[in-house]
Amino acid sequence: MVEFGPIHMIVIGFPDINKLKGELLKEIFRLSEAGTIRIIGLLAIVKDKNGNFESVQITELSDEDRIKLGAGVGALIGLGAAGKKGAKAGAEAGAITAAQKDFGLSQEAIMNVARDIPNGTAAGIVLFEHVWAKKLKEIALKQDGIVLAQGVIEPIALVALGAELAEGARTAERVKIK
Repeated sequence: MVEFGPIHMIVIGFPDINKLKGELLKEIFRLSEAGTIRIIGLLAIVKDKNGNFESVQITELSDEDRIKLGAGVGALIGLGAAGKKGAKAGAEAGAITAAQKDFGLSQEAIMNVARDIPNGTAAGIVLFEHVWAKKLKEIALKQDGIVLAQGVIEPIALVALGAELAEGARTAERVKIK
């Protein structure tokens, strides 16, 4: 069985804390309860107009899953840094770090994030697993499938693509005229 589905991170800024009504968190929890996603890590920071802030961190990973994920992430970083030996060392370091519950953001790191956002605003970071994709991944692996590309297509990327295509068409027209 596949241990983890694809993992996705989203960072959102909220320029007006008065508009926050908890709807986004409710939807994240609804998706989690439905088994569509699993929250690996969620950090929410709200900073009032005086600069005081509150934060919350949430994870749905068990200790065992945190260790597995830590080992996997460490192995991949180690592989990139130093090949097979690096992968082994990275896996061990990642597993140990996760086992010691040295994961997520420290209070100091949260304070740094809070310091960097303007007063009267909020920020949220969510790292989640696409649980729905685990079966697809499992089937692809059984068939020796290899992911050739993946990504999220943002609307702004489509706008940029349209601009590039238009520029290409204009260039082609200029070349034809000559």
